[in-house]
Order: sequence, then structure tokens, then C-alpha cells
Amino acid sequence: MNTATRRELVAERVEAIRRVLAERGESAALLTSRRNFAWATLGGENHVLLSREEGVASLLVTRTDVVVLTAVNEAARIGDEEVADLPISVEALPWHDDGAIDRAARRLAGSRPLDDAALESSILPLRCILSDPEADRLAELGARAVAAMDAGIGGVEAGITEHEAASMMAGRLASDGIRTPILLAAADERIDRYRHPLPSARRVRHRLMLVVVAERWGLHAAVTRFAELREPGAELARRQSAVDRIHETMVAATRPGQTLGGVLAAARAAYAEAGHPDEWKLHHQGGIIGYQGRERIAMPDDPTIIREGMAFAWNPSITGTKTEATMLVTPHGPRVLTAG
Repeated sequence: MNTATRRELVAERVEAIRRVLAERGESAALLTSRRNFAWATLGGENHVLLSREEGVASLLVTRTDVVVLTAVNEAARIGDEEVADLPISVEALPWHDDGAIDRAARRLAGSRPLDDAALESSILPLRCILSDPEADRLAELGARAVAAMDAGIGGVEAGITEHEAASMMAGRLASDGIRTPILLAAADERIDRYRHPLPSARRVRHRLMLVVVAERWGLHAAVTRFAELREPGAELARRQSAVDRIHETMVAATRPGQTLGGVLAAARAAYAEAGHPDEWKLHHQGGIIGYQGRERIAMPDDPTIIREGMAFAWNPSITGTKTEATMLVTPHGPRVLTAG
């Protein structure tokens, strides 16, 4: 994304935030969450700890100004690497003063600004519609995630541990500057038993499942793959084929004007047709993806309307099998970014 395009899109998002404030009769917004900071700045990263949703820098949007408020030890990097060339100033505050950001925000805004929680219902619908440059970034992220996954799966052999298999994939992603907020692995019986298997020291005998949600520029892409070290039995092959058909049904149903509840209803019908009517109850089926691993998970009768520019990661599963891929809703139909 070139600087001019980024500046233009950031300006549009700042104005969108200001419209929300005007509608509510408020004077300022203070965005501290990683998802909203990255969305508002088109890829700026305000975190240090990967385990926290709250970043170390806050973006203050008032009627006239946009300012990053952060501790003095963070200010140089944020200014040089995250908001450089953007019309955003950076104010460095004492690192040892826990209330410094809040007080600075009130001083600059003239009142207490709205925080992420107060703004989430208004910002979420905006955040879920990706611009063309963001869609290009997501496509690149998806391609790199698939390449890393293929490298990880390709290195699986009998006797390797789940930890070792996961690390091969994670290392490939890390070399591309990509983080792995979700990294799962399961061998053999653990695949059947756990939908969210953290990697363990178990050694692979016959099969391995790898799951990753990759993150860069604040965007996320999800993919699941299996390594089969021997020919799957007839029942396992039948289940995987059924899951693939369910996923295809969900992708086909993900079109503008449809609802998340409608896609889930289509999935439930496909589960029933495959002879597994209750398997959908054992794990969520996915939903909107973007600046979070799932911006919104599809629920029964969910009225959320699907629009062009949204990205989705659907993940149907039948015990022992799963299909997961990331896709974009485009004017020309669904575009799957992490297909096998």
C-alpha cells in the first residue's frame, strides 16, 4: 500500500469516527485496542505483549486533531514505524504514570473521550468492510500462511512431535514477519477428541492436524491442514468428503444480502444431508474475519447482513475431520484465499 493511498484511507476512517462522535454528541474517541488502532491507521501496530488485546499506545481522535498518546519508551518506534507519513502527531508521556494517557486525553479533548468498548457497536460494522488495499494485504497474508502450512505439513513424518510440526510452520511465518495468535496441533486420537488442541509433546504415528490464524498489519487469515501418513480408512475419507461439501455450501451461501444466520442454516442442512445433523453443535462454524481472528461468529438466526468487502473464515468439522479457509466477498463472487 503506497503512502498516498494509506493517508487517504486513514483520513476517511478518521472522518467516519468523527461522524459517530457527532451522532452521539461526543467530542472525542480514544482507541487503545489493537484491532481498532490497526484499523484506523491502516496497519499500525500498537502492541508489545501478544497476549493482550490492549496496546501500549492510544489513538485520540477529536473534532480537529489525531494524536497518539503513549509512554516515552514507546513514542519513537510508534512515530517512526507505525504512523510515519500520516497526519498524526505523537505525544510522549511518563512511563511511570499509569494515569498519564487518560489525563492527556481529557486535556486534549476537553472531556472524557469514548473508549473502545463504548464505540465497538459503531466501529465493528465499519471495520468488517475491507478496502481494496486491505483485501490485497489479506490475500498476501493468506498466500504466505498457506505456504508456511504446506512447509509444515510437508515436514511431518512418523515420530515427530506436535510441538516440532507446529514450530516448523510458525518459524516460516515468523521469517515473513507474521505472528500466530492461534497455533494448534493434534496427532492421531487427539484429533478426534479435541476441537482446540494446543500442541503437545505427543509423537505422530499416522496423522496430524495443524491449525493456524496468521496475523500481519492487524489482519488475520485462518487455515487448517492435515498430514496423512497412511491412506485414510473409508469412514474417515467419507467424513472428510462430507466436511468439504459442507464448507463448499457455506462458501456458496456467503453472498451479499445473505445473513450470517442464513449461512449457518445452510451449513446445518448440509450436515444433516451428510448424516451428521448434530456435529455443528460441537464447535462454532466460523464467521467474519479481519482485524480479529473472528470479528463475529455466526449464530443461529444471526441477522448480520453480508456485504461486499467482508472476509470470512468458515470451519465446519465432523469428529476427526475439519475444513477451514479464509475467503473474501467480492463483486465477482467468493474468493477463497487459503484453499488447499
